[in-house]
Amino acid sequence: MSEDTEPDILTPRARWSLGALMVVQAQNAFNDNFVKFVLMGLAMAVAAGTAIGENIEFILSALIPLPFILIAPVAGYLSDRYAKSRVIWHCLVLQLVLFLLIGAAILLRSIEIAVIGFFFLAVQSTLFSPAKQGILKELVGSNRLGFANGLMSMLTMLGILGGMWVSGQWFDHLLDHYNGKNGIVPDNAWRAALIPVIGAGIACIVALILARLIIATPEHPEERFSKDVWLRHFRHLKELFSQPVLRRTALYITAYWFVANFLGLGFVQFAKELFPEAGQSGRMTEVAMMLTWVGGGLVLGSSLVSFLSRRHIRLGLAPLGAMGMAAGLAGAGIFTPAGLPWNLSLGFIGFASGFFVVPLNAWLQDRARDDHRARVISALNLLTAFSGVIAIGAGSALKAFGLGASGQMLFFAPLVFLVGVALALRLPLLRPAAS
Repeated sequence: MSEDTEPDILTPRARWSLGALMVVQAQNAFNDNFVKFVLMGLAMAVAAGTAIGENIEFILSALIPLPFILIAPVAGYLSDRYAKSRVIWHCLVLQLVLFLLIGAAILLRSIEIAVIGFFFLAVQSTLFSPAKQGILKELVGSNRLGFANGLMSMLTMLGILGGMWVSGQWFDHLLDHYNGKNGIVPDNAWRAALIPVIGAGIACIVALILARLIIATPEHPEERFSKDVWLRHFRHLKELFSQPVLRRTALYITAYWFVANFLGLGFVQFAKELFPEAGQSGRMTEVAMMLTWVGGGLVLGSSLVSFLSRRHIRLGLAPLGAMGMAAGLAGAGIFTPAGLPWNLSLGFIGFASGFFVVPLNAWLQDRARDDHRARVISALNLLTAFSGVIAIGAGSALKAFGLGASGQMLFFAPLVFLVGVALALRLPLLRPAAS
């Protein structure tokens, strides 16, 4: 569909398709984070003192980027070769099957099988992502693509935050109820996890029904599978690093995602310190509230940056964002956890994050050549996936050295500040156009 021939108004069928897609993709983001939080709370309660119980946040966090590193190009090929509406449907069927597996694992009292189910849920999300993004233009055309992307990003963030908040509240409420009724015993956590997983499984069925409203999109049988598809994103990474402006910009964006991944792990450490007894309720609710403060700040900061950048990209805001993130991390390390000054520090981290990452993302996309933009984004996604793995290693190392959650925040605060200083000094090197 070209811009010149696009209708001024979407057909009712297209509007229904777009609405169904938005709900379905938000539900997928909701469920991924929902089950992650339920399993995290469950493992910390029933496997306390074991390797899996003490390190569950690191294990689950490592399983999220792993499928992307391994199969992202194949996922992209499937969405290029087959109808994206069909790929979405099959991904949602797989999601329902995996929730049945996780529910069965809880009934069998097997945290290991539940974690395996979560890994395949991460695989499902990797397959789902290129289909949900790629189908947008086929539904709305070029003129409305910016609006549709913005709406999808907003609803995805709401799905992520909603999944964490609802699961944390629901699991802890049930765990507190069963603890009050039976005393603190491991079986309470299994029972508290089962009901939320059943509820999320029912939501999978609703998503399947809504997916039937999405217009059938064309297939592309001319797309051929070849062995080099498996390594395509590594080739894209090599191309990205060959261009200095794009390389520098991508590395600064990767630094942001490293901090974001590290912060999520740090919040679990704070919750463990606030609620030291393994079977005690409250941990997941507290983590969800921490992430809500950061997420709320990020929404405000990103919105303000978008407004300030309505005429041109304001790259000069990025160093201020990094320095602001450093100040927020320092506050998170200094103030008493869960107090108002501490929560405001978390909100400021999120707010400053918008100033840091939004201009850099826009600059990267603007500097990339039109015919290489998808490759650049693919390479950046690979870098951010690796940053998650590195953040897990860093968090594990600091924990092994006996550094508490507050100490970890103070450890990273000056490092992030130095990133801001380095970015400010290197801004002139980022401004030349990509060759």
